[in-house]
Amino acid sequence: MNSRFDPSPAAVPPRGQLLLVSICLALYLLFCLQQIVLPFRFFGMTLSLGSVTMLGCMLAISAGSLVRHGVPSELVRPLLAILMCIAALSASVLASNHIGLACAFAVRYATSLLALWAMLSLAAACPRWPRAATLAALIAVWFNLALAGAVWFQWPGALRVALAFHPEETFKYLPRISGMYEHPALLATSAAMVLLLVLRLQQRGEVGRISLALALVGAVLALALTQVRNTLLPVGVLMAWWAWPRSCTSNRQRHIARVALGGIAVLAVFVLWLRYPDMTSAAQENMMTAFTLGRTYLWSGALDAWREHPWFGLGAGVFQFMVPDYTGGRFHRGELHAHNLLLAALSETGLFGLLAGLALIFALWRPLLRIAAERQWAIAWLILVLGLSTFDFYFPFFPFSMHAALAVASLHAGHCAPSQADGVSRSTT
Repeated sequence: MNSRFDPSPAAVPPRGQLLLVSICLALYLLFCLQQIVLPFRFFGMTLSLGSVTMLGCMLAISAGSLVRHGVPSELVRPLLAILMCIAALSASVLASNHIGLACAFAVRYATSLLALWAMLSLAAACPRWPRAATLAALIAVWFNLALAGAVWFQWPGALRVALAFHPEETFKYLPRISGMYEHPALLATSAAMVLLLVLRLQQRGEVGRISLALALVGAVLALALTQVRNTLLPVGVLMAWWAWPRSCTSNRQRHIARVALGGIAVLAVFVLWLRYPDMTSAAQENMMTAFTLGRTYLWSGALDAWREHPWFGLGAGVFQFMVPDYTGGRFHRGELHAHNLLLAALSETGLFGLLAGLALIFALWRPLLRIAAERQWAIAWLILVLGLSTFDFYFPFFPFSMHAALAVASLHAGHCAPSQADGVSRSTT
């Protein structure tokens, strides 16, 4: 790990890299414009400038990569797994009693899967691209914090800018902050994921201490100001895993991880103190409700929905609109999803969707776990992403799926050169 800030070309990007960072940042901000509505509808639902632009860019990147490079041999299995997930989504739509609603959400999920494929293809063709995208994501974290602070202090014009990114209902979470996103948890998880992305680059000598410090301070501020609890748990588990004595980690790394674990504990106490009124209100029912803030009812309802529709589920995104029927009317329609990745997959896409998702995880992580240089980081990302998905379900939201896709692309960059794409790979497309 670098012990000082190195102003070498590896740490300070040249003009070309600065341009690439600027392009990535501009596209990221454009994709987040989810409240600028286009003048046409899709199955009764509005389309935003951000989602349509994202879909168009990812289609263009994917098509261009296939034409120029084909499919690298290392990406054949991920591509097949992505196609399996799209097939499972299609089956859940066709089997749903709410086809219009399921189709609209299936397109959202498919866009995230397409973004994953586009980023993998781009990383194969340009292994330095994930570094530029990570730096752009780091700048976006601080843009989020600045926008959230401006809204919090009611600076002129800040509210108008924020409403281009998320709906006005988001402000019901104040004094918690959300930045450009529609929920504070998305800002907290995004900042934590960016910190892990930057930490990996810093260990590889691709960025210096200043970038790492900005990522660390940004993550701490986001976690404290969003008051999100469920993000602290997987981050704490990840730090505990790094702090555990193993041959692949040095004493210095373990010491840093232990210090970070102590800091997370302090942050958790601070967040629990801020959220104490919510917890005491929920505790009037029972302690489990206080601990999960009502998630147990959602989990039970999602399980019941899956039992009724075991093979294909209710349809992509449908459970959140049926949640009152499965929770005794405790929640409003369209308000809450299953708040667990496993139960969300089962309730929305059934057993077929779950198997397709597991196949995708296997196809993406199996080759990484075989590479000694990437094994520790591959496990770290599994701990973080799966841990974040234990008490919540973030994949329908583009800020989370985009960062997750960037993380996977960053891990695969350099291990799937486009020159390795052969005729067999091309025929797969």
